[in-house]
Amino acid sequence: MGFISFNEKYYRDRLEDFENKTLSSQDIYEAKQLLKVLDDLADEGYTNLNYCMERDFLCLTRLRNLLKNAGVSPFIIDNKVLMNNFYSSQEYELSDLIDKLIELGEKSIVTPKNSFIKSIYQYSEWIGHEDETAYIFLLRDTLLPYVYFRSRRCKNIYPWLVGRRFLEKITKVENVDDDIRLPIYEALEFGHLEFKDFCDFCRDKMLAVLDKHVELKKILVNLLTSIKENKIIIVESGYVGTIPMMLKSLDNRVNFKLYTTAPFLYQTYKQNIFCRRYEDMRRFETSYSQDQLFRYSSYSDGKFYVNISEDEEVKTRALEEIKYFI
Repeated sequence: MGFISFNEKYYRDRLEDFENKTLSSQDIYEAKQLLKVLDDLADEGYTNLNYCMERDFLCLTRLRNLLKNAGVSPFIIDNKVLMNNFYSSQEYELSDLIDKLIELGEKSIVTPKNSFIKSIYQYSEWIGHEDETAYIFLLRDTLLPYVYFRSRRCKNIYPWLVGRRFLEKITKVENVDDDIRLPIYEALEFGHLEFKDFCDFCRDKMLAVLDKHVELKKILVNLLTSIKENKIIIVESGYVGTIPMMLKSLDNRVNFKLYTTAPFLYQTYKQNIFCRRYEDMRRFETSYSQDQLFRYSSYSDGKFYVNISEDEEVKTRALEEIKYFI
């Protein structure tokens, strides 16, 4: 199984290297990032990897001991999900909702309290905008970069709510994103580290998965076909780039720009990432507007529909964030 076997080998090798030399500041930083990857996975409910690696070679214990002996603390887990954040039963069409949010955001006068907003803004600037290129923003995680371009009246920009919830509702298969993601780990495990070779390997494997989910593949192909530009850039927060790689497998015009990625993909994705600060990814994703303001509800005739939060604090904080990008 690529996910478990790749990670076990990767973490074993890095731990053996760390434990057999005097650690540099870069080594300590890398160890902190690798631990953060596992902590984030566990926080999102993916606990099996941590269980296996701790059972098999005390992975987490050894990583934490390395940091303790170096006199540094692990990165904190960024999680501020509100337990009482209820969503409306009413559906809103996504593009119309964003237009309304921009209109309301313009009226906000309070500076956002999220200190990380500036970094998301810098990422938005880095994305750039070229003629004859379409930009697909994968929401919810890139709502703010989309607002950046939408409020500047840029053409050829598309907000798509294609994520875990969308995939499960269309396929009616729980955790189907794991099946789509698996080829990425298999490519790494088999040594396909150069970007083109990596993409070629993933394409065939991902298409084989999509062939099992006819309705999902049909929807995605139709969405991509509706875009007429010569190039397509997928914009996403990061980690391993499952959805961008899936879309790239379906259409040769596709490439992608991520805020960051996992340390084991830094070299493969080097031209496609804004920074190598994996530890900031959750801060990127957990802004109020991108994490809690709305959630996927349904898809119909090329349009995405959402439910919005009924929590007044979420709405207020989200509009403050949106204002910053207008």
